[in-house]
Amino acid sequence: FFYILLKNMNFNYIGKTNITTLKDKIKKITEWDKYTFRQKTYDVHRHTRTIPLIFDEDFRHKNPTYHFDYKLYKNEINKFKNIFLKKFGKGYIIRALLVNLKSQKSIPDHIDNSPSLDICKRIHIPIITNNKVFFNVGGERINLKKGEMWEINNTKKTHAVENNSRFDRVHLIIDWVTE
Repeated sequence: FFYILLKNMNFNYIGKTNITTLKDKIKKITEWDKYTFRQKTYDVHRHTRTIPLIFDEDFRHKNPTYHFDYKLYKNEINKFKNIFLKKFGKGYIIRALLVNLKSQKSIPDHIDNSPSLDICKRIHIPIITNNKVFFNVGGERINLKKGEMWEINNTKKTHAVENNSRFDRVHLIIDWVTE
């Protein structure tokens, strides 16, 4: 019983979605290294590469910035918005990032420190992954499968990611604010 309770506190399975179009677009990305804010600002993210779709470096909670690449993924983002409206109720996307964790690398244990992250729902959608990639939150370690949508509650909790494979891992990370 305690394990089930712990699991529900850290990882909330939302459902499965078709990621074929999204995956095809991501496989064509050639400029993963043009945006380096996260990697340069947060040492734990040094082995990641980021493409911001909706993102602000000040982690504001309203009036998000839509980046150049957003238009390429707008249809997919709107699909997720509709799913989250049904699941969580009225709200909006404050951040959406494509995050690539390099092969044989990890994001070490850390705790996020942002009031905005504390009050949004963080959803991970694995696009390119495999069974050697693990997400750790609050002592729980799981493998997220392609096309699954997971709300991850890592607020004030130690969390980390391991990519033990020889392939890069790519997740779409969406932060949802309930109104």
